[in-house]
Amino acid sequence: MKFVRTILVLLVLLTPVVSAVEVSAQDTVTIEWWSVNSEEYSEEAQRALAEAFMAEHPNIKVNLTILPESGFQDKMTTTLGAGEGAPDVAFFWDTNWYPQALDLTAYIEADPDLGPETYFEGFWKTRAVWQDKVVGLPLGVGANFVMYNKDVFDAAGVAYPTDDWTTEDFIRIASEVADPDIKRWGGDRPRDAYRAIWNNYGAFLYSDDSTTVDGYFNSEANIAAYTWLWDLVASGATPTPADIEILGTEGTGPVDLFMAGRLAMATLNQGHMLNAIEAGVPFGIVPEPQVPGNERYVNAWSLTSSIWAGTEHPDEAYEFLSYWVGPEGQRFLMENGNLFPSIPEVLAEYEYADQDYAQAFFGVLELKQVAEWKNEHPCFGTVNRAVSDVWDLVELGEIGRDEIASTLNDYMDDAQAALDECVPRLGG
Repeated sequence: MKFVRTILVLLVLLTPVVSAVEVSAQDTVTIEWWSVNSEEYSEEAQRALAEAFMAEHPNIKVNLTILPESGFQDKMTTTLGAGEGAPDVAFFWDTNWYPQALDLTAYIEADPDLGPETYFEGFWKTRAVWQDKVVGLPLGVGANFVMYNKDVFDAAGVAYPTDDWTTEDFIRIASEVADPDIKRWGGDRPRDAYRAIWNNYGAFLYSDDSTTVDGYFNSEANIAAYTWLWDLVASGATPTPADIEILGTEGTGPVDLFMAGRLAMATLNQGHMLNAIEAGVPFGIVPEPQVPGNERYVNAWSLTSSIWAGTEHPDEAYEFLSYWVGPEGQRFLMENGNLFPSIPEVLAEYEYADQDYAQAFFGVLELKQVAEWKNEHPCFGTVNRAVSDVWDLVELGEIGRDEIASTLNDYMDDAQAALDECVPRLGG
């Protein structure tokens, strides 16, 4: 009897343990995470991050799927459009996907460790907030700035550009350091209008309420910006579109020309900065040139990381999202990859944060972003395409300096028609 009683006691003691294991297994939630492989965060680093998260959260399993960028775009568009099969957590890098993102406002308000103040203000505004909702969190940061090759400047005997330089200084310095005899250009040209330099001039395509182009596209600010571009082209200190096209077929772009000392200054980004460090090219960084008296802008970016509105596990999805894009995850990807975090407190821990180039880059991140206006005006791309001939005419030197104002006026009807067509379709 004693033996039987012992067995019964053991069974009673073991029963709750078995039940707890069964309950634990039933309570485990699987979160589907879709991502891409990147120079900033490799597949290996992301899988290690998922493992670190799961070690701290045994009730949540993260199933990571790495897709090529084109495949990611296609699958996200298809699944979100169908309203089924989308991942719980993923990059929502296409603003057309934002309506399918879970509104995180209530989660952020209830989170004692994460909020708007956690991130760079500009990236929170441009990548987290959409139509007064929090549609995601900004992962990493990137920005354009001007890199100058110190060896080239030293050889030419030209002083380095400084943070307070102007658009006119840009043309002057580029002309001084250029040397056609050895096929060296002083600087490059903007990629397009209505980026940082145009905004620095106060030049915008149309009114803030998206009703008119009159007084905006043909404004004095726009005339001044296009005139500056005309002067830069006329200086001969920059590669022509034909130069870039020919060099491009040889696998040589602006960054390659810069590294080879054939381009003294170039508008590049933090990835190119890391390339220059690795190659041992001595360089400095300054913001894109300003216009005295005007607000200064930066062309910057981040990736919006979101939760699908159709997720069956919003709480667990937020638990992972806030880890991945919060201080822990971004610190992990910085230390195990090339990510520059969107969280100032974590970015300050960057291994080379005390270097001049890092401090210059960090300073650029504090400027007002071009994306603030563009994100609020979805018709920008449509209207800009309608007037792109103006850019081409100036770039190719096919109009005179005194014809810029009249050329802008020639395209007013096209710009207004594009705006009128777009606003009912995409909104203001």
